[in-house]
Amino acid sequence: MATHRLALVGGLELSSQFREWVCEQARADGFDNEAIVEIALAVSEAVSNIVRHAYQGRSDGRIKATLTVNDTALTLHLRDYGLKFDPDTYQEPDLDNATVGGYGVFLIHTVMDEVRYETDHDEGTALIMVKRR
Repeated sequence: MATHRLALVGGLELSSQFREWVCEQARADGFDNEAIVEIALAVSEAVSNIVRHAYQGRSDGRIKATLTVNDTALTLHLRDYGLKFDPDTYQEPDLDNATVGGYGVFLIHTVMDEVRYETDHDEGTALIMVKRR
């Protein structure tokens, strides 16, 4: 089992930085291209949502990532310290009436095998995403 950690502070540019880091690790640990594309989409959406919503678009948002890869799965734990996300208030988008934006959480749940939120911290949210081999 391999564990990797990365902590960054910034704004929307963090999306590409975390995406590249996670994809590099996934590729090195033998995930196929299809899985890597799905992981990349989930990471991009997750980090963008954190910056836009938890940090309200600020450029000083702190995100810590822990990536664990074993024989069966990749698990990514993203922790922010901004406004909490309440998964109970989430509503799936109406795909029959397309709008601009609002698809990030839906896409994350679609491409990852498991998605969990930890909201019991004093501040911020932890997002845990799992992609099985």
